[in-house]
Amino acid sequence: MILGFNENFVPAIVAGTKIHTIRAGQRWQAGTVAQFCVHAGQPAQREFWPPQVIRLVQAIELTATELRVDGRLLGPAELLALAQADGFATAAELFAFFADKPLPFQGQLVHWTNCRY
Repeated sequence: MILGFNENFVPAIVAGTKIHTIRAGQRWQAGTVAQFCVHAGQPAQREFWPPQVIRLVQAIELTATELRVDGRLLGPAELLALAQADGFATAAELFAFFADKPLPFQGQLVHWTNCRY
């Protein structure tokens, strides 16, 4: 399955500092092979990284000020760690990224490493 990304996240994925992604819906499952692409669904679509097996999928819920993984509210330190592992410098940047989406946001935290929250 195609896992599409904004070009801004590509360097962090390739460097290994972005180790998961947040997605709407419920389509991802552990064991699925993900193709890492930019410009997904467009003529300029291209893979930028080798396919990876999705190792873990966790439920995520995000409000304007809180984030829960598998129903558990993350504290400030764990929230910062998740934000940074998702390609953001701060938790505030993560919340700002989702500010224009209907809240609460519910979806999946898709892991291609052994990280778990």
